[in-house]
Amino acid sequence: MSKQNQTPGKRGPAADGESGTPGGGLLAATLAGVAILIAITGMNLYETRRQKTALDERFTLLENQVAGLGTRMDAAAKAAQPRPQQGPDPNRVYALKTQGAPVLGPQAAPITIAEISDFQ
Repeated sequence: MSKQNQTPGKRGPAADGESGTPGGGLLAATLAGVAILIAITGMNLYETRRQKTALDERFTLLENQVAGLGTRMDAAAKAAQPRPQQGPDPNRVYALKTQGAPVLGPQAAPITIAEISDFQ
């Protein structure tokens, strides 16, 4: 009988020292998966910060445009202030000559309404 190089209580290839601890492949795969997840998390963090910076720049531009529009609206409102009325004063009573004009109603009425129109 020949002597075999075996450790008592261990069987298979692990007893010969050909591979590391039992389940070493699973441990390596788990570590690789965790490393990949950490890398993906880092890339997501970088991309999120880049997008936040881009959005902050766009919001700043929008705020400047809105402020400019507000300034222009204020200027337009000041320009559209009521101007002194041109033309006849609506609170004044004007006397018109209506002699010879067509009349509806009695000549001695206390109020006379004159309608002027131009049909062309």
